[in-house]
Amino acid sequence: MKKTLGKLKNIAAKKIIIATVGLADPTDKENVENIRKSLVRQLSKEVFESARIFHLRGAIDYSRLNLKLKMMMALLVKKVKSLPPEKQNAETRAMLETYGKQVDFIDFESLRQIEAAI
Repeated sequence: MKKTLGKLKNIAAKKIIIATVGLADPTDKENVENIRKSLVRQLSKEVFESARIFHLRGAIDYSRLNLKLKMMMALLVKKVKSLPPEKQNAETRAMLETYGKQVDFIDFESLRQIEAAI
C-alpha cells in the first residue's frame, strides 16, 4: 500500500478511500485499533489523516491456501495457542475458532457505506 500510494502525485488533492478486509470483527473496538495501528505504519501521516477508512469482514477457506500460507497460519496459530487466555483478544480467539475451516463473514450491505463515500 505504501508503494502504491507513494506513486500518487499531489495526494492532498485526491480523495483516498481505504477498505481493510479481514476476519477480525470491525465492530470490536480493539480490532479496529489494531488495524489502524497497522495502517499508521504503512501510510504517511498526510494520507492516514485525510483518507476515509472502512473496515469490512471477509472470508477464508484454509483448504484453498497455498503451502506457504498454510505454514504461516499454522505457525501463527501455534503461537496464539501458547498465549495464556488473558493475553488473547477477540481477534486471536476468532482465529483459533475458525482455523482450518471455511468461514464467510462477507456482508455486501456493508459496501453501501463505501458507495456513499464515493
